[in-house]
Parts: sequence; C-alpha cells; structure tokens
Amino acid sequence: MAYAGVSPSALPTTLLYRLWGRLFRLVSRLLSRVTCDPLPDLGGRPVVFVANHTSFSDVFYAVAVLSDWRYPARCLVRYSYFRPAIVGRWLRTLLCVPAGGGGTDAVTDGVEILKAGWPIAVMVEGRIVPPDQRGEDGMGEFRDGFITIARKADAVIVPITLHNADRVWPSGSWPRLPFRGRPNVTVKVGTPFATDGLVDSEVMAEARSQMAEMLATS
Repeated sequence: MAYAGVSPSALPTTLLYRLWGRLFRLVSRLLSRVTCDPLPDLGGRPVVFVANHTSFSDVFYAVAVLSDWRYPARCLVRYSYFRPAIVGRWLRTLLCVPAGGGGTDAVTDGVEILKAGWPIAVMVEGRIVPPDQRGEDGMGEFRDGFITIARKADAVIVPITLHNADRVWPSGSWPRLPFRGRPNVTVKVGTPFATDGLVDSEVMAEARSQMAEMLATS
C-alpha cells in the first residue's frame, strides 16, 4: 500500500489543494517508498492531529496524505516561515496558518479553526528536531499547546508519526536524490482519544506513548 485513499471522514477540498496533493504524492514516490495508514472514521468530532517533526519534507508528506484522504487539515506553521512573500503565499495555498508571532497566538488560532469546522495539524515538537537532539523514543520535547486547543474545542487528538522522512530531506541539507535506492517512509495513524477525564500530563503521556510505539514498529 502507498497512500491510503479517500477516508470515510472526507471533507470538501479545493481543486488547487488537490493538485498540490497529487504533485506531492508523485514527488514523494520518486524520492521514497511510501506506506500510509488510512484515516479512521472520526464520527464528526473536531480533530487535532499531532505529529513528530524531523524534516522539511514533512510538509510534502502531510499534504500528500491529507489530500489523498480528502481531509484538508489546517497546519499551524511558525509565523517566521510566512515572512518571505512568495513562501507565505504558497503556504496559504496549502491551507497552512501562521501561528506564534506577528500578534498571533497558536492556541487562539487553533480553537477558532476547529470551531469553524476545520481539523488542524500541529508538529508537536514545534521545530525540526535533529537526530542528536531526539530522545530514546525518537522524538524531542513536546509542547503542550495542543492540549489546550483540544480541551477548548472539545476535540479528539489523533497521533501521527512520519518515519524516515529525514532520510529524504535531512535537516540543514538539500533533498537527497535516490541514486542508490529509495528510503522507506512510513506514515502511521494512532488511535483517536479525547481529553475528557485526563489531566494534562496524562494527555501528553498518551500522545507520546502512541507515537513512540508507532515509530518503534515502523
């Protein structure tokens, strides 16, 4: 299996978004061997996707997957990436939202997006984490803003992991062309869970535990 196909939770998407998704699926298949889990039926609940962040290529895989699912989550992206005008316009065509700068607040933005009927996606470490800064579970320190967003919007949290994306585009380098075989990139989807009855530390532990297990079995 490569990409997983349209989800039962599918939402309307724009033509431009679908075209970018097709392009990214094509590019990702040229650069890697991709396997991706399907998105479960989410039952109409607001959704906060939380994912690890190891590479600039994460955005390509994320849009490829979300477009294939027909589930266009609004990705919260650091405000500074929008400052170059061309890059900013391009990120907005991918439905990305600037957050955490320029008078914006990531939590407020996330809650408003969810209440407007869109799912959101958050790279839960808040930055690309180089290999030497990852813990034994393969991830860096998590930021807790996603918990507040999920609580305020009564959303479920869906953990997602991207494994080996940094072999396609290492941090601080250019993308690698697959002259000696394409690396295997795996996108795994965890079990949706709600924050109801859980304190923040338990929510954080559940998200991290699911993601660590998926990375370990990728």
